[in-house]
Amino acid sequence: MKYLKSDRRAFTLVEIIVACVVLAMFMIGVYQLFIGGSKTAGRAQWISGTVDQMRNALQIISRDIRSATYPTTLFTDTFFDPCDNPDISVPAQYYLRILKDGEQIKAPPSGELKVMSWVMCEPEKPPTQPGKLVRNEIWLDHAIDTPGGPVANLRIKTEAFSYTTNAQGSYAKSGNLSLSPIPEESRNRVFVNDVEYIEFSVAGTIPPEKPVDFFPISVKIRTLYPKDEKVFKENSIMATPQVGIDTF
Repeated sequence: MKYLKSDRRAFTLVEIIVACVVLAMFMIGVYQLFIGGSKTAGRAQWISGTVDQMRNALQIISRDIRSATYPTTLFTDTFFDPCDNPDISVPAQYYLRILKDGEQIKAPPSGELKVMSWVMCEPEKPPTQPGKLVRNEIWLDHAIDTPGGPVANLRIKTEAFSYTTNAQGSYAKSGNLSLSPIPEESRNRVFVNDVEYIEFSVAGTIPPEKPVDFFPISVKIRTLYPKDEKVFKENSIMATPQVGIDTF
């Protein structure tokens, strides 16, 4: 009986090792491409999200700063507000307040930090229609620590009240309001994540010489990508409140 002799030879150990090394290098390259693509996609998603958050938040802040006003008692032929009071500390109760002017206010390393507050008022019309006061506050709440430093969530706290005054106190001229909460119009909401700092800049004197000295204020927000300190975005607005501006 004759047997056919195979011409095929087995792979040597060296060839197997070389093949394994080549395959391993190929898999490493594929993995690196996958990880790099994932990082790029994650970075792009973060940029898109943070740009939208800042735009929406700054639109609201700009609108509400422009709506900042003193409480007022309105009659058909006259009106009263705190600016009529010779004591400047009376209207100063309703100034727009910021933590610092012209300096970066960094995200706190822990806890929360109030950086801005102001009120928006609708006039009362005695004896039948009370006024409305909305108090806004901007807070930075510590979120996480990143290689570039701590980042925070920017939160806007809003409290709404109806108010009345009385003739004995010269109505709103006295600055003394009787407040009643409006719970359904009060809220507490985070608008921007990963905030590195916020910065305010007032184009005028603070505190103002007179309560009717109204100056523009700019608000700039900068966010930081938690996974890469070199990646950041920032945006800003400028608006003029109808009240004075001072620090806390």
